[in-house]
Amino acid sequence: MLKILHRFRSTDNLLDKYHELENQEIYFASPDKLNDPMEGFKDVYWHGDEVAWKNLAKHYLLCLEHLYSLLIIGGKSVLIQPEDIPIFKTQEQLPTPQYKQLFEEICNGFFDNDLISQFIEGLSNRSRVIRRSELLSYFSSLHLYALEKIFAVYVQHKFIDKRSDTELIRQMAEKALSQLPAIVKLTNEVEESYPEITRGADLLYSAMAHTTSQLALITIYNGPPLDDDNKSFILLAFPETYIRQIEKILYPDWYAACFMNQYSNSSVWGNYADKHRGACLSFKSKMENDRVFINLYGINGWGSSGPMRGKRNHEFYKIDYEKKPAEVDFFRSLGRLSRPVLTMSWYTDKNGSKSVCADEVFEFEEQWRERYWARFYQGITTKLKDWAYEEEYRLILSSSLIDFTDPNNRKLKYDFSDLESITFGINTSTEDKLKIMKIIEAKCKKENRKEFKFYQAHYYWQTGTIERSEMSLLRSA
Repeated sequence: MLKILHRFRSTDNLLDKYHELENQEIYFASPDKLNDPMEGFKDVYWHGDEVAWKNLAKHYLLCLEHLYSLLIIGGKSVLIQPEDIPIFKTQEQLPTPQYKQLFEEICNGFFDNDLISQFIEGLSNRSRVIRRSELLSYFSSLHLYALEKIFAVYVQHKFIDKRSDTELIRQMAEKALSQLPAIVKLTNEVEESYPEITRGADLLYSAMAHTTSQLALITIYNGPPLDDDNKSFILLAFPETYIRQIEKILYPDWYAACFMNQYSNSSVWGNYADKHRGACLSFKSKMENDRVFINLYGINGWGSSGPMRGKRNHEFYKIDYEKKPAEVDFFRSLGRLSRPVLTMSWYTDKNGSKSVCADEVFEFEEQWRERYWARFYQGITTKLKDWAYEEEYRLILSSSLIDFTDPNNRKLKYDFSDLESITFGINTSTEDKLKIMKIIEAKCKKENRKEFKFYQAHYYWQTGTIERSEMSLLRSA
């Protein structure tokens, strides 16, 4: 059984700029290039024991120290970016024994404080999960203290000079830290006594995070001119940026090629086909047990001599506009990390104690993997109801083993026989129509195809909708 799905493209994509039509290519875009800024959004939460929370704090220190070292070495010469946060780095991967010892001193200075121990113990005793806004409020309060411990070790090793305001910074850091254990303890007690106000707590922490971001903006606005973006990034933006970046540890990168179930929506033509100046390509796909596939040629693996290419079926995933974004348990969804890294850096502390999170992942690995991938696909095939008019299906390109960061690796080729027809937009120029027709004519001759249908989109006044009419006088050969 066949199903026709429609892909809207601008003429830039199809013709002179990217030559998709001539090359028979389907391009898979990264989420940040898609229209919806909520693409791939996951409702990530944190719920772990003392080992897991302590290792998260240690990872925060590792990433913060790395950025601070970049600041010391490079100054203003190279702009520090969010991607410079080394989320996949571990202490064991530090380049020298001396560097490992230096970081160990930073950790000792940080964790030796009783307030930190009380704070982490409080988090590990939580019955309710912690979401982004609450975690951000905690990291924002810890941030200056973490920086102060890095400063202290750097000064001790004479990497930097002691500042005149060192004592003031230390006092401010201690003051911010002193409030945390009490806040966590109070939150735990309230939740146990009044579980019905859980949503109220979520709103409170969202408000706190909102306030923190505004205060950061005010600090920048009222402060001296920003002649050092790197310092501002590390001092003010790091906690929120870190939380966004570490979510990349959870699932592999993914890319999408978008198709629609219908060709007549004017908004779709406007958004994806350059305000009706592009075209709609209609593809034949195969249906098997309510699943829809198309055969595409691309990279299927990687060998000693480089990428291995071949044909395989790619499944179309129907977008769900009713479900909420997938909920993801951070500590139990670290799927991009190897088992040794998980064991050493996330699920075990320096005393050899093991996190309960490891048991759930390793002892029931098959069931864990099923849930893990189900949440992954739910996250990238769920959109808000605002987008329901698109009736979208999408092809997904993702792999833990294949690097698709190079855009050329994300151009997959389709069989010309699967291109059923092309519909011109209301405003497609005559010049572009002729270019498209000539490309199709050449392909039909090459593959001995006797028929190819062209359609013209137009506004149908009786129904107030976009319709299409076959251009039956055109011949492809």
